[in-house]
Amino acid sequence: MLAEANLVFTAWRGDELVGIARSLTDFAWCCYLSDLAVAGDMQRAGVGRELLRRTLEAIGPGCALVLNSAPDALEYYPKVGLEKLDTAFIRRRTQ
Repeated sequence: MLAEANLVFTAWRGDELVGIARSLTDFAWCCYLSDLAVAGDMQRAGVGRELLRRTLEAIGPGCALVLNSAPDALEYYPKVGLEKLDTAFIRRRTQ
């Protein structure tokens, strides 16, 4: 997963990984934020917001950011400024 991502930001507490934002992007038109994950005990501490801020800064204002949310995080993304859309499609993994 990490080897093929071309934009990755991490958050650390000492030598412990506590957050990651992993994206695939062309830096011009679209950035797919495939993973935004924060350790449970670090949630609500601004870690995810900072990882998202760094991702948006890296891609710039001319590049759209898209993501698929885990069901438990559906309420989070509007709170950090992302717009919910009803126009997405999926072909689920079969393996």
